[in-house]
Amino acid sequence: MTRLILANFQYLQQAAKLVDMLEDSSYVRAEPMFYNSTIGGHIRHCLEHYEALTQGVSEGKIDYDNRCRDVEVENKTEAASERINNIITALKSLTEENIHQNIKVKMDCGGHENCDEAPVLEQTEWQSSTIGRELQFLVSHTVHHFAMIRGISQRGGVELDQDFGMAPSTLRHEKGHQEANRGKLKAQPVSK
Repeated sequence: MTRLILANFQYLQQAAKLVDMLEDSSYVRAEPMFYNSTIGGHIRHCLEHYEALTQGVSEGKIDYDNRCRDVEVENKTEAASERINNIITALKSLTEENIHQNIKVKMDCGGHENCDEAPVLEQTEWQSSTIGRELQFLVSHTVHHFAMIRGISQRGGVELDQDFGMAPSTLRHEKGHQEANRGKLKAQPVSK
């Protein structure tokens, strides 16, 4: 299994652990400091991006805007847990060949609000990518939403693992910084 798939598993496992520890009331509690968003809303959003990828592998196209926006996954931890497990199963079926597979991707990135030349839905163009590149995107996208979940959780008194919602590069940097500081402490002579 590739590092890209393993990296995504890590975040899906964090999501699974989170939804397993929450009551539905905490999962759907809106937090005003985070645009009245909920943990459930962020989880649903992330999961539907993963589902767009897993469906797109067989179709040769990923349309990140064509999501079902399932309110049950947004409001019920049990539904979210089931979807997480389904996505993990789908990702396990990816092969090394899939990672390098060319694919077309579409996502509305804005910039067409003042354009009258074509209907909004037709203005988003398909772009070339690979499954591997989209797995990289999903790590970044998920980390961003998990950082929001971390803030919502802190405001609601929910304790998360220290690395929840942190980018891999940030974790690596902090680990290197801690190791460098330990080395400095060991190198200092003891005063008498």
